[in-house]
Amino acid sequence: MRRLLVLAAAVSSFGATASAPEVRVPWNADPDSQYLLDVQIRQKILGEGVRAYPVPGGSCVILGDLAIALDLPIKIDLKARVAEGWAFKEENRLRIDRATATVTYGKRSERLTESVVRDAPDGWCVETAALSRWLGLTMSARTEASVLLLEHEEKLPVERAIERRERAAQLHRASLDLSGLPKVRLPYRMWRSPSVDVMMDAGVTYSAATGTRIDHRASIIAAGEALQMSYEARVGTDRRGLPTNVRLRAYRSDPEAGLLGPLKATHVAFGDVEGLSSPSVGASGSGRGAVVTNRPLLQAVAFDRTQFSGELSAGWDAELYRNGELVAFAPAGSDQRYRFDEVALQYGENRFEILSYGPQGQVRSRIETVTVGPQAVPPGESWYWAGVVDPGRDLLDFRRERGPPSNERGLRAAASFEHGIDQRTSVAALVQTLVVDDQRVTYVEGAVRRSIGPAVAEVALARDDTGGLALRGQVLARVGAASLSWSSFLSRGFAARPEGSAATAEHRLSVDVPLKLSGDRVIPLHGDVRMSERRGGGRTIEANARTSVTISRFNLAALGRWRQTRAGEGFAPTDELEAGLIGSGRIGRVRVRGTTEWQISPESRLKRAELSGYWSRGGNADWEGALAYESIDRRVRGRLTHVRRFDSLAIAGTLEAASDGSVAAGLNLTFSLDRGREGWRFSRQSLAGAGSVRAQVFRDRNGNGLRDGDEKVEQGAFITAGLRPGDRPTGKDGWASVAGLDNYRAVAIGVDTGSLSDPNLVPAKPAQMVVPRPGVSAEVLIPLVGGGAVEGTLLKDGGGAFQGLNLELVDAGGRVVASATSDYDGYFLFERVAAGRYTLRLTEMSRVAAKARTAEVKAEVVLKEEQAVLRLGSLTVQATAAIAVNQEVVPDDLPKMSALVPEGKADPS
Repeated sequence: MRRLLVLAAAVSSFGATASAPEVRVPWNADPDSQYLLDVQIRQKILGEGVRAYPVPGGSCVILGDLAIALDLPIKIDLKARVAEGWAFKEENRLRIDRATATVTYGKRSERLTESVVRDAPDGWCVETAALSRWLGLTMSARTEASVLLLEHEEKLPVERAIERRERAAQLHRASLDLSGLPKVRLPYRMWRSPSVDVMMDAGVTYSAATGTRIDHRASIIAAGEALQMSYEARVGTDRRGLPTNVRLRAYRSDPEAGLLGPLKATHVAFGDVEGLSSPSVGASGSGRGAVVTNRPLLQAVAFDRTQFSGELSAGWDAELYRNGELVAFAPAGSDQRYRFDEVALQYGENRFEILSYGPQGQVRSRIETVTVGPQAVPPGESWYWAGVVDPGRDLLDFRRERGPPSNERGLRAAASFEHGIDQRTSVAALVQTLVVDDQRVTYVEGAVRRSIGPAVAEVALARDDTGGLALRGQVLARVGAASLSWSSFLSRGFAARPEGSAATAEHRLSVDVPLKLSGDRVIPLHGDVRMSERRGGGRTIEANARTSVTISRFNLAALGRWRQTRAGEGFAPTDELEAGLIGSGRIGRVRVRGTTEWQISPESRLKRAELSGYWSRGGNADWEGALAYESIDRRVRGRLTHVRRFDSLAIAGTLEAASDGSVAAGLNLTFSLDRGREGWRFSRQSLAGAGSVRAQVFRDRNGNGLRDGDEKVEQGAFITAGLRPGDRPTGKDGWASVAGLDNYRAVAIGVDTGSLSDPNLVPAKPAQMVVPRPGVSAEVLIPLVGGGAVEGTLLKDGGGAFQGLNLELVDAGGRVVASATSDYDGYFLFERVAAGRYTLRLTEMSRVAAKARTAEVKAEVVLKEEQAVLRLGSLTVQATAAIAVNQEVVPDDLPKMSALVPEGKADPS
């Protein structure tokens, strides 16, 4: 009995022990146990790594680090203990709520235990197994290799972004050195059918004051070639559909200066041309005339100023940006042009973008780059310009009603000459005749330009035929991050300026300073002051201020202008103060744009305000709405437009109503057409005003570079023009096009290999160089050949994997055709390599880092056309031999050692 009691007590004691609650040991993030993992997927390293800690049963990673590495829009609120966002797609919503201990991902949810998300000094540390479920991918932490491996069937957005950057980097390298690329010739012809841009408007308007009015107008621009020259023609009509003017320009441009034999001209034109701008007399005009020059085609027109002009149909307006900052705004003029005169330049590179906005939400972009540096005219070279122009007069003008005549209306003729003395000095001379206030004035000017450090200065002296003199000085400099511009003009009876001989002095100072805020945010600040003086005590002082800031998805620009004018001695000055605000950005899927203009003095009033929104419903349909107020008409206008885009044209319907009771409805039609090998083709892209390329992608079986009848075309491939991809992939015939290219600026034409249907296909030529011309669609053949992958493993001399070395495949011509980086285990992979013979080598930086004896890793790599993968196996990087030292060497031993060295041998020391 006693034994039974003892046994029962033991069993009871055991049961009590087994049912006792488990004692949980609190987890603490030990800094000594933290490790850094490289995030890797498909041989690509994402981000800068993530911090991780060991936990029972695996690892946890810092959620904030992972969100940055994968570019996940996840916001973590530590105070509310909530993390919310989405993973890779907006429908894959993710919400981690530690307050309620729930996790919702996509359409699923689960309870959140304390062991899944832990607190660490670096943030939330989340177990990798849970993150795999929530993000929809496989995640495993390999601490022995310091890698966080990810697996996913589809490519992640961050992967595609890396691929785009890699392709852009390859294209960028090609754009820097285009000399080695095969050039696609575009010979001039006796006749080349024109490319034509057509814009047609028709509408009906009802107003209580004027009744019902029907309008219909058109604008036609054509560009082509005739008699071995390019030509551009433009016909515009009024509201009744009657032609108002015809502009025609015949010209020839050659960036390599091969025109007119010994003149070595880069540009010659006659018809409607642009005149020469001079800092002494101001901007030039455009009109009928003729010009010839050997100046570079993309060159600033003045020392510290440039100008832009172009076609701008009625109802359009244009904005000018310099290095991303809004600097000017221009609506369409009565001559259906935009003009940006006296555009200031900064020392260094000036990247200008002109954005044109149409009444139906159309957006067009033109990009120009102007560089101001220490060298203007190369040493020993000479530039000239000669021309005659009648400003404001089109070749054919049918308008019955004209604007008031300009005081500068009349024939202008000019000739300039510039010569480079050395790397920093050049001289120039200019003679020009023009009409000012119905008086013809001819003047001669000489100038000297000199670069001094990060600044360039110019001094000029001018004299006209009436005996007037003018002295001009200008400086353009960069001091730290600030750009400075100063100019002064002093006159003594100089009559060639627009103000005539009444102008006595003009001074101008402008400053551009980037204001650095917290982080990487920078706000550009601009200010300029201009003062002009006239005989009799007249004076005008004008000050402008401008800044822009990007807030979230919005770009806001604020402008202010103050102007004080005094007519002369004894007259009280009058002040004008105006301010403006221009903003653009996105609210969800709607692109929003707004402009406002206020007059503060002499009276306070809102001059103009407009707010518009543009929403793209799909690939071919858009909606645009606008609300505007005009102080001149004192009315509010509302507009709603629906745009439909087809491959061959774009059509828009507009309804408009105003607060005065007037209503209107209109229809807009735009299309372009040109003639190719297969006849006329229609396109909604503008083809006449800029260059374009048509390319056919096909599989070149016999390797002759031409498409034979039985060779298959590649459908669905995207061609690339520099850094710009095509708008649409190749069709069933293998053709695709890219329009809107910069004229006379060389561009590399290639194919996006990621868009090819067969991963073993590669272009036979990495890219081909084209110099676009307006109205001419260059045709390029892009043959594809069989290719494959080259893989192997890099080992250290003595054993072990070699990680992080950059390798290159070099063809027989010495050109790098592919690049790769060895992985943590030494593995490297070259994808989409064309069949051929190559050399495998290290980059110079990797050779130095690896202390390799030579950059060459394998002298001959032969990839055959039928090979999908060429496996090179293990390759050893031979290290530089080190000198072994067996004993300590002291100064007293050096004479003894030198005595042992035979004569003529190197000193072992």
